[in-house]
Amino acid sequence: MGDRYPLLSLIQIPFIFPSSTVGSRVIAQLYAEFPELRQELSDLKVVGLGIGALLAIFSSKAWGPIRTVEDFQGARTRSLPLIDGIIESLGGKPHHVGWFEMARLLETGGLDAAVLGVLPAHMFKLADGAAPYCTLAGDLSITMHPMRIYMKWETWNRLPEKIRNVIEKIGPSGRDCWFAVQSGRDADSHLHEALDYIRLKGELITLSPDELKRWRGIIQPHRDAIVSSVEARGMPAGKFFERMRELVGEYA
Repeated sequence: MGDRYPLLSLIQIPFIFPSSTVGSRVIAQLYAEFPELRQELSDLKVVGLGIGALLAIFSSKAWGPIRTVEDFQGARTRSLPLIDGIIESLGGKPHHVGWFEMARLLETGGLDAAVLGVLPAHMFKLADGAAPYCTLAGDLSITMHPMRIYMKWETWNRLPEKIRNVIEKIGPSGRDCWFAVQSGRDADSHLHEALDYIRLKGELITLSPDELKRWRGIIQPHRDAIVSSVEARGMPAGKFFERMRELVGEYA
C-alpha cells in the first residue's frame, strides 16, 4: 500500500536492516521523531509498530541456486510493488502472486524464485522440493515488511482512559518502548529453527561481501528514484531515509 503509506513503505527498500530486533526499534523511533509518519498512519489508532523477520530469495529446484547477480538473470520472481524496479534492475522478472500460490507455482514452473520471509518459507516447507535454495544478502535482509497493530478509532475511544494509558506506555513510540523491543526479539527468536530446516532440506547460500556490494551498486539508482518519488509528494523522504540508516548503524 505504498500509495497510501509512502514513508512507511521506505522500510521495504532492500539491504538496509540486519534483523527484526534492530528494525523494530528503528521504526518505533522514526514514529517518535517524524510527525509526518504519525499523520500518515493516523487513519487508525496505532498501538504497536515493528518489522517482520528476515527475508531472502528462494529459487526453485529447476532454476537452481542464486549465488551471483548473473544467476538471477531472467528469473520470474514473486515480488512486492515497491521493489519491482529493483528486481528488474537485478535482472529478475517481478510477478505478483497470491500468498498460497507460491509453493505450487515454484514447484510446477510458474515461478523461478520468490522474495519471501524465512519464517513463512519454513511454514510452507519450500525446501522439501518447491524451492530448496535460499539466498541471503550477507548480514542484511533482502527487504523488510513493516508491521503494525492497530484499533479502529471508535474502538479506541470506547476504552476506559486507564486502559488507554497502559497501552500507550507499551508502544508504539520510541526505540525503547516495550512493543518494539519485544516484537523484534520474538520475530528473530524463531529464525534458528527455520534456518536449520533449510540447511537440512535444501541449501543456504550467503552472498559474499563483494557480491553483495555489486547488488547494492546495481540497485542504487532505483533506490534513489524511490526516495525521490516520495519526496516529490511533499514528504521528507530523504531525511527519513538517512535517519533510518543512521539508526540502523546505531542499534546494530
